[in-house]
Amino acid sequence: MSNVVAVYNMKGGVGKTTAAVNLSYLAASTGRRALLWDLDPQAASSFALRVRPHVHGFGKASLENGEVLTASIKETDYPNLDLLPADFAYRKFDRLLDNVGKPERVVMALLGTLRRDYDVVFLDCPAGFSLLTQGIFASVDAVLVPTIPAVLSLRMVARLIKWADRSDSQADLTAFFSMVDIRKSLHRRACEWSAGHPEIFLSGQVPYASVVEQMSVRRMPLSAFAERDAASTAFAGIWSEIETRLHRRGTKAAESEAPTRNRWKCLLETVESLIEQLEAMDSSESESSRQPLGADNGVACPTSSSHEAKPVDRAAGTTNSGVNFAHRFDTDSRDLQRCGYVLELRERADCLIVAVARSSTADQLDDSIGKAEVQIDRSWATQILAGQMSPLEVIERKIGASAAWLIEPVRAAAGRQSLRRIASVVATARPSRAHLRSRSGER
Repeated sequence: MSNVVAVYNMKGGVGKTTAAVNLSYLAASTGRRALLWDLDPQAASSFALRVRPHVHGFGKASLENGEVLTASIKETDYPNLDLLPADFAYRKFDRLLDNVGKPERVVMALLGTLRRDYDVVFLDCPAGFSLLTQGIFASVDAVLVPTIPAVLSLRMVARLIKWADRSDSQADLTAFFSMVDIRKSLHRRACEWSAGHPEIFLSGQVPYASVVEQMSVRRMPLSAFAERDAASTAFAGIWSEIETRLHRRGTKAAESEAPTRNRWKCLLETVESLIEQLEAMDSSESESSRQPLGADNGVACPTSSSHEAKPVDRAAGTTNSGVNFAHRFDTDSRDLQRCGYVLELRERADCLIVAVARSSTADQLDDSIGKAEVQIDRSWATQILAGQMSPLEVIERKIGASAAWLIEPVRAAAGRQSLRRIASVVATARPSRAHLRSRSGER
């Protein structure tokens, strides 16, 4: 049995199109026959999938006979993924629905025709609330709500739950956090809290990252050009969760457990509880969390001695006194190491720094050859380790042109490949010179 998933939020600019394109691509890549219907007259999904936004003769006849719409379905560049493109005439959708009858009946009939040849149909819905939205809520299996972890966006989720309750919707309504900026305490608090409420929030959280914006430039789904990026991984997790929910819904046991008024009430109480907690947070704490740089902007941490390191499987966190951690970054093919560069994020007891240098051994930073380093705060360190920010970008943003002589060749060495953490080590104090000579002899 095929499923229909509507990607919807009353607010615009929350990542609906990004989610619709990436989830339909992921569904198709697992072998499912997937269709994405771009219902937004702005045609962002059609643009992202390189399809001209046009539905021949869209009008009243298109709504009365779904076969007229199916004739406009186009293949995309990706196996198993088709697109029913947008059309500027979709701005008349509500007027046409009002003329042909009850929107619920019309939309249900259209989707019934479209879903015949597909395993899953995704709807990229326009923002706002309309007769089309009313028909979608009555016809789809799931409503997926991309939500920014902020009070205003969460209020929209609460309004959707209230509408679903009043309209006796049978859809499974779930939300996930999009455009997450972990530098903001409100975002962090919301994400942590949502983990305990899988009945309404999916665990996948899409970071606010430049790679997501590149979709509109490359006109490709994220996983098609940045498969290992944190945002791609997040969407893969979201699709896996949706697929599990749809499978559960399709079982006979689940069919007898349609959403009840009591269920909607519980979901509403859950979201409103989160809103109250976020509103009660200290505004000064929220404001300070928006500042990516401290008063030490561009000031390097006092240089410490070289160190001997041993591998450790540990991400950045609170460091123990006297223990340092170094996180090495490189491309998958180790291009920086091959070209004689080292790029590290170092955790020390008193500061966090990002450093890049020429390396005489392709394994140790060498001050005599040249080095650039900057001190950062923990929010930036967390972003770097989460793959949401490049350590090289941090150096460039903080000291800019003064380090161009080193940044440019490192960037050239990496080419178009992304830089990711390849190793984390615990660093002990620097050994004596005699010991270094001894170790050198042993090699």
